[in-house]
Amino acid sequence: MLSSVFAARPAPDQATAARAALTGTRLTRLRIGAGALGRLLRHPEQTEHVFVLGLALNASSFPALLARFRADPDGAALLREQPAIDSHHVDLAALAALPADTLGGAFARFLHDRQLDPDLFQPPPGLPAEATYIAQRVRQTHDLWHVLTGHPTDVAGEIALQGFTFGQLRMPSALAIATFGTLRYGLATRGRGQARLARRVRAAMRAGRAARFLPTVRWEQMWTRPLAEVRAELGIVPVA
Repeated sequence: MLSSVFAARPAPDQATAARAALTGTRLTRLRIGAGALGRLLRHPEQTEHVFVLGLALNASSFPALLARFRADPDGAALLREQPAIDSHHVDLAALAALPADTLGGAFARFLHDRQLDPDLFQPPPGLPAEATYIAQRVRQTHDLWHVLTGHPTDVAGEIALQGFTFGQLRMPSALAIATFGTLRYGLATRGRGQARLARRVRAAMRAGRAARFLPTVRWEQMWTRPLAEVRAELGIVPVA
């Protein structure tokens, strides 16, 4: 099977993937990325493989992403202030007290109802400071993107959200997960639902391209706003 071939080597950690991103050859990055992708296909619940995959494959995307942050007033402010979205920096209890139809209220309930760890997404090791923060920001807004787009957290929903992420960021890791994840989903379900998921992924890619660039959004200023209003402002139509 495809996933067995990809997963033949021992699993590198994030630090190894970061070193490869900075100083490794293209072949080394592809090898690490392919291994991480294979392991993720076999064990989609193990988020560490997503992190390794992103570090290995997305090095070429970061210069343009960094330039986009610097050129955007909100992005530049984020780089200066470096706010985090985790339990140490966001009062999740206060968000949970907000109405359910606000961004903050919906986000807090999303985490609570699915028993998701708000501290799962931490900065990667071994990258330059600005790249580290951008990677952290993208990671820590992943669950917010679920809330905004309406994609669920089951395997198919995560694959579809990677399609949205690719539409936003054009990162190779998101395309790899969306593409090979759809193929693996077809194998796991004996073909049932694969065509439907492929359509969902393509629609999510289009939605990601159509929406405002989300990594530079200052979510901390939007918690109390109605979720529907935030979606409309950002050009996001949630999936049914």
